[in-house]
Amino acid sequence: MSTSDVDKQPVYKPMQLPERRKLDKHAGITWLRSGAGYLKQLRPVSLAYGGFFAAVGVLITWMGLSQPQFILTFWSGFLLIGPILAMGLYRIAQLHDRGEKIQMLTCWSVARSRLGSVALFTLLLALIMIAWVRFSTLAAALYVGNITGTSSFINALGTAEGVGFIVLLFGVGAVFAVIMFALTAWSLPMVLDGRADFGTAVVTSVKATLEQPLPMLIWGALVAGLTVLGMLTFFVGFVVIFPLLGYATWAGYRDLFGRD
Repeated sequence: MSTSDVDKQPVYKPMQLPERRKLDKHAGITWLRSGAGYLKQLRPVSLAYGGFFAAVGVLITWMGLSQPQFILTFWSGFLLIGPILAMGLYRIAQLHDRGEKIQMLTCWSVARSRLGSVALFTLLLALIMIAWVRFSTLAAALYVGNITGTSSFINALGTAEGVGFIVLLFGVGAVFAVIMFALTAWSLPMVLDGRADFGTAVVTSVKATLEQPLPMLIWGALVAGLTVLGMLTFFVGFVVIFPLLGYATWAGYRDLFGRD
C-alpha cells in the first residue's frame, strides 16, 4: 500500500465527553433548594410558564374523562414531552445567572440556534411517546375493555383484570421512565448551554447517570415523587412543581458539569 493510500484512510477520534464532578448523595435536595430560590426570585415568569404546562394537562384530563381508562396514558404521554418544554426554564435560569433581562417571548430564542439537536430530541421523545401510547392503549383494551364513564372505570379497577392492568401499566411505565430519565437528565441543559451536540449530550447524560447511581437514584425519586403529586392534583400542582423541577435540573447541571 502506498503512502498516499495510508494518508487517505479516515481517522476516527473517540467521543470527548464533558467532565463530571463527584456528587454528594443528597445533591438532589440541594438542587431543589436552589430551584426554589430561582422560583422565588423569578415568580411571575415561572408561574406563567408552570400555568401554561398545567393548563394543557388539565385540558388533556378533561378530554379524557369520557374514556377514563386512557387518562393515565394521556398524562404520561404528555409528561414525556416535559423535558423539551423545560428548555425554556433552563434558559430563564441561565439568563438570570448572567444577570440578563428575561422576557417570556425570548426564552426560546436559543433553541432556534440549536435547532438540529432540538429537532432530534423531539423526534426521539416522540418515538418513545408513540411506543408508550400504543402499548398502554393495547393494555387497556386487553384488561379493562371499552369502558365509558368514570364510575364504571373505578369499578373495573377493583376486579382481577383491573389490578392486572394497573400492575402492568405501572411496571412497564417505570421502565419507560428510567429510560427517559437517563436520556434526558442532563442532555437538554447541555445542548442549550452549547456544551455538546445531540449524540454527545445523550451519551454523556446516560454515562453521568450510571456513574453515580446513588445520588441520581435519589434525584430520580424526588422527580418521580413530585411528578406523581402533580398528577394527583390533576395537573394544577404543576403550576409550581414544573418550574421548580426545571430550575432544580439546571442547578444540578451546573453542579455536575461545573458550568457557570
